[in-house]
Amino acid sequence: MPESNISDLVAHPLARYRNHLQFNGYQVEEDEELLLCSHPRKSNLIIKYMFSRGVLIRTFYSFEQNIQRIHLLEYINELNSEFIFMKAYIDKDNDLSIETFCEGEYDKTNFSILLDNIEYDMEIFGNHKLTQEYLQ
Repeated sequence: MPESNISDLVAHPLARYRNHLQFNGYQVEEDEELLLCSHPRKSNLIIKYMFSRGVLIRTFYSFEQNIQRIHLLEYINELNSEFIFMKAYIDKDNDLSIETFCEGEYDKTNFSILLDNIEYDMEIFGNHKLTQEYLQ
């Protein structure tokens, strides 16, 4: 884990999120206003700071090429009807995006709960009957 000094923690709004995710086993790379987070047993996450609002937390997957759009939309509707904390949609690159938002400043307890909530919905996603068939 890279060393952080106090000025870094105060200056960079994503520093506390980065440290929290690293403590939870994520490998974290920084890219301007994003954290690119990978984990061996959990969903990869992209964390984007939204100035004075909070953080947008997103993961995405590529679809198989041979699936009709209407079937993809039905699949996404099913996911959204089962999700409690996340929302799914087809993004501008025609990938499946799944995201949620964490309002306000970093709070250790709230962010821990949010990560648990994300995993809850990602388990629903992983267990959906079409997930393995529709995604690359």
